[in-house]
Amino acid sequence: MDFKASGSSGKCIEGREFIIALPESFVQYRADDVVRLFTESFHKRYDVECTAALHHNKTKTNYHIHLVFSERKILEQPEVKVATRNMFYDEQGKHRRTKKEILDEQGNLRVGCSIIPKGEVYESHIFTKKDEWFKNKAFTKEVKELFTDTINRYVKEESEKLSVFQQAAYLATKKIGRTIRKQEIKADNAASGMNRTVDVALVEAFPKKIFLKIKRKNHRQNATIYQDTVENRI
Repeated sequence: MDFKASGSSGKCIEGREFIIALPESFVQYRADDVVRLFTESFHKRYDVECTAALHHNKTKTNYHIHLVFSERKILEQPEVKVATRNMFYDEQGKHRRTKKEILDEQGNLRVGCSIIPKGEVYESHIFTKKDEWFKNKAFTKEVKELFTDTINRYVKEESEKLSVFQQAAYLATKKIGRTIRKQEIKADNAASGMNRTVDVALVEAFPKKIFLKIKRKNHRQNATIYQDTVENRI
């Protein structure tokens, strides 16, 4: 009702979701324990309600979790409003001053309209307003680090340990499918092979400005390679 009464358009979003890819070795743990591990970690950090489900295929080679969380916190004391007189609501859930405004020409209550009698609860809130922090990119980055650390605590092989992708430093690569652009994509990905160099540079703590300069330079090189490939094909 609150969503309609506010005049909002579109869909009412009740929560936000993270999809967490897990290492294959996590199949050795009880499913309930894995789900509890991530929900409790998230709840402890952000103090909002969340729920999760563990998904996989028959061979359990795509182990992953869907974690849905609320952008609102639960109020310690719910806010309850009691009607001091009869309350009238139209088809859109908007409050009307008089009963006449929700009746049809024959004097009957229109379909979709409602009346809340005096003395009954007409509005209640058990959650706070949405926390804008949950829409911030910095929050997403923080959660990635939280889940990465959580996973790394429970993997036994060093090779399975994860790290957060340094988006600003790396050049993106593209998926090669069955398209006429296969050669251009291969050339583009070849130019992005400098990501191996980036890995080394990150370990040696190069300044971020150098990464960005190299990234812009390689994007220009990619454009040249793409143009050459197109011309050769023509």
